[in-house]
Amino acid sequence: MDDATTSSTGLRGMLQRLQHWWHERQELGALAPGELNRLASEFGLSARDLHDLVAQGPGGAELLKRRLHALGVSRADIERIAPGLARDLERTCGRCGEKSTCQHDLTQDPDGTAWRQYCPNAVSLESVRRTKGRFPA
Repeated sequence: MDDATTSSTGLRGMLQRLQHWWHERQELGALAPGELNRLASEFGLSARDLHDLVAQGPGGAELLKRRLHALGVSRADIERIAPGLARDLERTCGRCGEKSTCQHDLTQDPDGTAWRQYCPNAVSLESVRRTKGRFPA
């Protein structure tokens, strides 16, 4: 498993554990600011990003996987083209407020282009899709 996959898997697993722990005990707000910042920085996040990701739940960026599939792009393609971009895409998707619109578009017309108008990752995803063939696997 490559470092990017390990990092993503580790982040996802950590978020699932933290969400469960914080949900059950409602102690997220009780963490000292320094501890929260330290925990977030271990995953390259700000405390705010960590709050937002946990609030979205472990499937917060699931729609990104579906969009990548519709575009014929894999996480490995993204990492080959722009190392570290996959995490940024996941973070942005996880914080997006257009999930219901995105889900509807992916269900009704996965090959459509309407998503480009509201998706905060549209420019990056289109760039990766266009560039994919230039970077051998």
